[in-house]
Amino acid sequence: MRRAIVIAAIAGGMASACTNSTQYVSSWKDPTARPFHLTHTLAVFMTTDPGMRRMVEDRLAARLPGGVPSYRLIQDAELKEMDSVKSHINAAGFNGAVVMRLVNEQTQLVATGNDFYGYWGYWNTAYNPIYYTTEQLYTVETVVYKLPEAKMVWMGRSQTVDPKNANKLADYSVNFAVKNMRKDGFLP
Repeated sequence: MRRAIVIAAIAGGMASACTNSTQYVSSWKDPTARPFHLTHTLAVFMTTDPGMRRMVEDRLAARLPGGVPSYRLIQDAELKEMDSVKSHINAAGFNGAVVMRLVNEQTQLVATGNDFYGYWGYWNTAYNPIYYTTEQLYTVETVVYKLPEAKMVWMGRSQTVDPKNANKLADYSVNFAVKNMRKDGFLP
């Protein structure tokens, strides 16, 4: 009976771990920056895929105070015209911008075996040997800029393992960034 409870607890923990596999990698906060809260915030996702840009920016803007997706101000064709981009952003009067981008995608090999029960479990490996699977690892960087100075005041990186789709990756990354921006005092 006790063994069944232990197995159920571990299985439950593994199932909950699979629902959100986003982990902290690193963060940085400018020690010289004066504290401020984002109140009118530009949400930006850097990508060449217009559909992905809109999807992530909508999710990010919905979680930020006064959040506005950048695609509503800056058309895709204008992104390479820096003077036009600056003009749109300055005219809108934002006090901050949150910029996200995918910085790395890699495939990693994972070895899985049966050694849960220690010594006696090894006897079972003859019938259940170690096997290898692959998983996709995505690293997303989020940066907070204080505007109009365009000063970087915070940066965080997260890694997500095998999200089911791009929507899940966006949700996990946005949730991670918002949670950590709040923890570091940029969101109420």
